Amino acid sequence: MRSTIRGVLGICATTLAMACADSKSTPGTDAETGTTATMTTWSDGKPAFSIECELPGDCRNRAFALCAGGRYSVLKMDTTAMPDYARGVPGRSSAVMRCA
Repeated sequence: MRSTIRGVLGICATTLAMACADSKSTPGTDAETGTTATMTTWSDGKPAFSIECELPGDCRNRAFALCAGGRYSVLKMDTTAMPDYARGVPGRSSAVMRCA
């Protein structure tokens, strides 16, 4: 009986930890920052993160979170659209980055 209770508590603790994980530090969409990060393979055959952002600064912030606050290198940075503040349209950018 005790081992069953410990097993259930362990599963609950693991589920809670996964639910509370910061979405900025894993690939996927983060609604708070308006970014989407995916794993990709760069032209040198090594893995990297491809990040789509609403603002260029958001790409840097997401890369910092993905690399657990560590260093990263920018492989490519594109600003695809300039913001049009008069119409309320934000600029979009993308980046490919690798944790150092």
